Amino acid sequence: MMNFSRYILRYSESNMYLEIENDAALLIDPNRSEEALVALKKNKIQSLYILLTHEHFDHITGVNWYKKQFDTTVICQRKCAESISVAKNNRPFVFMPMVEDKTETEKREILDFYDALPVEPIDVDIVFDDSYVFEWQGHHISMQSCPGHSMGSSVIIVDNTHVFTGDYMIPDTPIILRFPGGSKTLYKQKTESFLLGLKDDLMIMPGHSEPCLCKNLVYQNGCFMREKDC
Repeated sequence: MMNFSRYILRYSESNMYLEIENDAALLIDPNRSEEALVALKKNKIQSLYILLTHEHFDHITGVNWYKKQFDTTVICQRKCAESISVAKNNRPFVFMPMVEDKTETEKREILDFYDALPVEPIDVDIVFDDSYVFEWQGHHISMQSCPGHSMGSSVIIVDNTHVFTGDYMIPDTPIILRFPGGSKTLYKQKTESFLLGLKDDLMIMPGHSEPCLCKNLVYQNGCFMREKDC
């Protein structure tokens, strides 16, 4: 049974997930974490697989940081790869609304934190269009294109036990389809039915908030609500 560690990006509260087995590591939606770096070095990691659920800044900001320190393979959907290959697309524009109701001191603190992170292109090693399936350390991993929140969004299922949903299925949070590259039409055509078809016993590992069993969520008006305690 895999036991993912979760690391949370400051202010945006975006989740990064890490699994270490033998001298290899699996990292999903990386952010810069000194704690995670210590764990990787302590375990003498020789190879690092980075999987991306989508192209938004708060889910990719650590990619190049880890690539500079480990033998790394980055995998994501083609539209995601095309977007992050352009430096200007990796700016933290998604955080502008979050500072609107802050004091000037709080606003400056948040903006300084993100301004300090480099805006640079990210190269991807493996891209896919519809789906990609591979084995890692004896575990079965499948990645499925799920547009709607963004053009490059995908959902990652590991061993039919864990599903990494990015900015879908965040408990009690409406799915955002209004960002640039978002599409309500594509979400309705392709992604909604895929999410609703996930097995009840899967552990949802969302891009924000706490993990939750699929069976404890109920879909209401574009939002996966907690039906029971997770």
